[in-house]
Parts: sequence; C-alpha cells; structure tokens
Amino acid sequence: MHPARKGRFCVSFTGTLKWLDRFSHRCVERTRASTAAVHAGSHAAAHAATHVSSVATATRASITHAARDDARIAALDAGRALAIVGVIFVHLSLYLPALPPWLRVIAGMGQYGVQLFFVISAVTIMFTLEDEARRFGDRHSLIARRFYIKRFFRIAPLYYVAIAVYSIGNFLAERFDAQVTAPHSVADVVANLVFIHAWVPGAIDTVVPGGWSIGVEMCFYLFAPLIFVATRTRRGLWRTALALLALSAVVLTAGACADDACTVENNSFLYYWPPTQLPCFVIGFVLARYGRRLLLRDGMKLSMFGMACALAACVVLLALLYATGSGLGLAHWLAPTVAACAAAAFLLLLSQMPRRYPGERIVAAFGQNSYGLYVWSFVAILMVRAALKTPLDALDFREPVLGFAIAAVFACGASYVAARISAVRIERPCSQWAREVLLPRVASDKRMQRVGSETSE
Repeated sequence: MHPARKGRFCVSFTGTLKWLDRFSHRCVERTRASTAAVHAGSHAAAHAATHVSSVATATRASITHAARDDARIAALDAGRALAIVGVIFVHLSLYLPALPPWLRVIAGMGQYGVQLFFVISAVTIMFTLEDEARRFGDRHSLIARRFYIKRFFRIAPLYYVAIAVYSIGNFLAERFDAQVTAPHSVADVVANLVFIHAWVPGAIDTVVPGGWSIGVEMCFYLFAPLIFVATRTRRGLWRTALALLALSAVVLTAGACADDACTVENNSFLYYWPPTQLPCFVIGFVLARYGRRLLLRDGMKLSMFGMACALAACVVLLALLYATGSGLGLAHWLAPTVAACAAAAFLLLLSQMPRRYPGERIVAAFGQNSYGLYVWSFVAILMVRAALKTPLDALDFREPVLGFAIAAVFACGASYVAARISAVRIERPCSQWAREVLLPRVASDKRMQRVGSETSE
C-alpha cells in the first residue's frame, strides 16, 4: 500500500483515527465568547500571571458549571422529554386500533425513546464520574462507592414504591378478573428488588411495566466506574468500546442461536436483555468524550457543515431504524444500536438549540422529571384503557387522530402530576438523605483508613 494512503487510516499518538480528527475539526467551530476569553486570558496572564491564574481557574469552573446548566436544558432535558413522550405514544397506540398508518408509524418509533434514555444516561454518568475524578483524583474506590450510593438512592426508592403500587393494583384487579401486569411469581419480585431482573426471563418486564429498562440501567451502573477508568485516554476509549461491542455481539449471538430460530423478536427477552442494549451505552460514553464541549456549550458549537452532517445522519439512521426495527422488522437485534446512533446525532443537534424558545419550560420540566414520568405513565395509560371500555371508545373510530391527541395529552399530564408528587415525596428526600448522611460517612471512612495506614507505616 502507498505510504501516504496507508497514513490516512493510521492511529495518531492520541489513539484516535487521524481521519476522524480531521472530520471532527470540520464539524465544529469556536464560539465568539470562547475566542474572546482566550485573548483576554492571554493578555491578563502577561501582566499578572499568578493572580490571574487563580481567578481564571475559578472563572472557568463557574463558566463550565453555568454552561452545563444551560446545556442540560437545551440538550439533555430536551432529549429526555422527547424520549418519554415517545414511550407514552407507543404504548397508547397499542390500545387505539383505528389510528391511520402514518400516525401508527410515528407512534411505533416511540419505542426507541428508551435507547435515547440509555445514551443520555451514559453521557450523564461519564460527566458525573469526570467531576468526581477532578475532585478526588485517583481514589477510584471512593469514587465508585460514592457513585453507587447516589445512583442507588436515585433509582431504587421510587422503583420499590412502583413495585408496591403495581402489586396492589394486580391484587385489586384480580377481583374483577383483570390484571395490571403480566403474571409473575414471588421470585420474580425478589429479582426486581435486587435489580437482577434484566437477566431473568420471567421477571424482566412483568413486575413493573417497562421495568426492563431499569434493570438494564442498573446493570450498566454496576460497571460504569470500571469503564470510566478504562476510557480515561482516547486510546483506552476505543479499545474499551470495541471490546464491549465484540462482547455484546458474541453473547447476543450465543443467546439468539441457543435454539433453531437464531433470531431476536421485538419486545422479547433477548431484545430487552443487557447484551442487546449494551451498544447504546458504548455510544453514549463515546459521545460524552467527543461531544462534551458541544453538549455543555463550552466554547464550541457545530459548524454549518457539522449541522448538515448531523441532520443527514439523523435522516439516514431513522430510515435504517424503520427498516431494522418497528417498521419492517428486518433485524430487531440491530435496532437498538441504530437507535442509539440516531440518538447521538440528535443530541448534537439539540445542543445547538437557543437557550430560550417557546415551550422551553415545559420541555425542561418533562426532562427533569422523566424518571417519574416513565414509571407512572403506565398507570395513566391504564386509565386510558379503562376509558376506552366506555362510550368514549366511539371517539377512537370516528376521530382517531383527535382521540389519540386527547389520550396523549391526558397521559402526559397525569404522568407529570404523579411524577412531581413522587419527586417531592420520594426521590428528593431519599437522594438528599443519602448525600447528607451516607456520602460523608464514606469520605470519613476513607480518610480514617488512609490515616491508619500512614500511622502503621
């Protein structure tokens, strides 16, 4: 091979493909604020290096924090809001048979809002662990323990309440020869309580509707600190990403080909389980590394070329997602990965949104309460199902689009009210207790261990 041509595909000293570096440079450009800050910092450093260095450090930290808050509203919360609306749409469409084909296609694509959640979750976790690493340095054990405590008390309390609510609902529904969730055993409930249900066929989505995604999330949380350490360098990032993708392919193939069919059906155990969804998190932490400054609006934005590429990627990937997934169903095993790639491109486009736009407060509110919305949306949809057993059912056949719109507004509104109540009564108090009581103890224990080891030496 010609040396020049061979160099186009070689790996740079940073561990990144050189063509990818060149392409990324064309896709982004500095903002005016970033350019002005660089010139101002250089001028100030020339006159008072020591004093300005400390001030600049504090300024950069405050700017980065403020930028992250803005970016969360503009990109991550908007992505979460779209994801939860998509999930509500797809579940509503199951009970409205008269929907026109075009609306059923749009609603059906909403099932991939879960993969959008996964990508956002991976990005958020990587950002969180980066902040912890800057604060605690190489104390990986302390960082991991803090991470596990915060994530457990962020997810578990509300999920446990949901288990109780849906179990009570099943008990009451049995008196009317009905059921709220799929049949399950006590062992399946226990699997959900300890968050191993993503690996148990009978428990993965039977105790809490949509609970499979919580199990997948908790599985990723278990390994997130280790993945973070392995991806601190760009060379480590790509090696880890390729290794996890290969692991996903091998395990998924072994599971799918355990019988003669050798296939993955939509919304089956093999579709839900972690190996199928693992690429979503891989794409998320790659996006966290390469799209960090774009998502946080930290002196970078997409160029016109970058926006065109991101938009084209969204269109192509959505078409491919329709073919592989809910549309034509050609390869459901591949659909989550395609959905995650589309989600990454879409989040980059969302990062270019203005800080203020019509409906921004509603989008931010939905995004910030997306977990509660997800958990309680199934209760709201059950209420819609009950309403469809009344004369209101006629509206679905006479005006299906209007009926769907009314049902969607009701489900979103009722879910949001329930999410706000659970956030105030359950999520925030539990998270605050963990931060105020458990986290200081973890740090104190680590300091005592360090002092003890230094004394013994």
